[in-house]
Parts: sequence; structure tokens; C-alpha cells
Amino acid sequence: MFDDGGNYDQKEVEWYRVQMTDIDKTIEECKDERNLVMETMSENMAALLKDPSTEFQGAYSDSIQQLAAKEGLGKTYGQPRRLAQERLRAEMTKCEQAQKGVDALVDKLNDLC
Repeated sequence: MFDDGGNYDQKEVEWYRVQMTDIDKTIEECKDERNLVMETMSENMAALLKDPSTEFQGAYSDSIQQLAAKEGLGKTYGQPRRLAQERLRAEMTKCEQAQKGVDALVDKLNDLC
């Protein structure tokens, strides 16, 4: 400023200060917009870099689990199915033996008549 032996008047300094404030605001706005775009791009890149096999493995495991439950396979679901089949076979065998006994008694009754 002129008062300090400089080349500028106080009003000029204030005018330039106001102009610089406007420029600073514009720069900050552009900087914020670019930061937002960079964050969006970073998130998109992270999503693209994500390993798709992880998602596939999860879906595969779920499918295997559902199939095993539906068909009664494997250690978890197969054992109850096998036990039920074993009981059914045992009951069928008992029924067949009882039927043979009834048939034998009917034949004996026929012979007696």
C-alpha cells in the first residue's frame, strides 16, 4: 500500500481481495465436484475389482445345501432318510412274515375243512 511505501492503494487491495475470494470459491466448488467424481469412480472400481468367484462360491454352496435337503442326501439330510427307509423295510418284512403266517393258517383251516 502507498502508506507502507508500496505500489497499491487500500481500495485496490480490497477490490483484489474480493476478486480472489470469488475465485477461491469457484476453485473450492470445482475441487469438491472432482472429489465427488473421484469417490464415485473409486467405488465403481472397487466393485469391478471384486472377485466374482466369491459370489459364485456362495451361490454354489447354497444350491448344494438346497439340493441335499430336497433329495435327502449327505450326512445331514441323508441319515434321517436312510433311517426312515430302514424302518420301512423292517416293517415291510414284518408284514410279509405276518402275511405268510396268515396264509399258512388259512391253508391249514382249508385242510381241516
